[in-house]
Amino acid sequence: MPTLDESFLEVVATLAGRYGRPAPVAEGLDLFEALVAVALARSVPPKKLAAALDCLREAGLVESRTLAEADPADLSEALRAAKVSLPARSLGPLRRLARWLVERHKGSAEALRDEDVATDRLREELLALNGVGPATADALLLFALRRPVYPVDRASYRILVRHDWLDPTATYDEARAVIERPAAGDPDVLARLSVWLERVGRDYCRAGVARCEHCPLQPFLPEDGPREPETF
Repeated sequence: MPTLDESFLEVVATLAGRYGRPAPVAEGLDLFEALVAVALARSVPPKKLAAALDCLREAGLVESRTLAEADPADLSEALRAAKVSLPARSLGPLRRLARWLVERHKGSAEALRDEDVATDRLREELLALNGVGPATADALLLFALRRPVYPVDRASYRILVRHDWLDPTATYDEARAVIERPAAGDPDVLARLSVWLERVGRDYCRAGVARCEHCPLQPFLPEDGPREPETF
């Protein structure tokens, strides 16, 4: 079977044909609001995300210095107005993200647009924040800052392995490279692909069973069927 590099353009076209172009998570937001929205999206259901952001905005908490110094109780209260209840461990990274921006980048999210600020450097800084793992760091870089990285989630991993595009023993960074390489540095393609593969994972490529019959990526499977790692 062809590699993902060889099939990439056809895979992208196939997923676009099935799902259409997804709306960007950070559409219409300023850069700091985009960072907050992407961070919230890791814990808040999509249908409640806009309301949660609105409630934080109304409480004056969508500003880097204010959020960095915010009392967790105030954050929780603001989010409850949007019928969102998050544990403290989910709110901590939001405050640490704001504090990072204040301490390392003078509180200005716009400074992160500077192409002289290397993506690898930003990634290292984000990973140093307690509660921010590789997938969250890459989601912030991709969806908020439009850096060409891919946040590998469990769905993406399953799809890559089952299509024999990735060895089941591969590391996170190896999986990321498999997707980033054929995207040739295009953050828009990577962002769309992330949303599409999450949808494929939810609808068809589930952890317990691969429902390949109606999956849009079924034509790209190995001839003898999907590969199965020991665990997902």
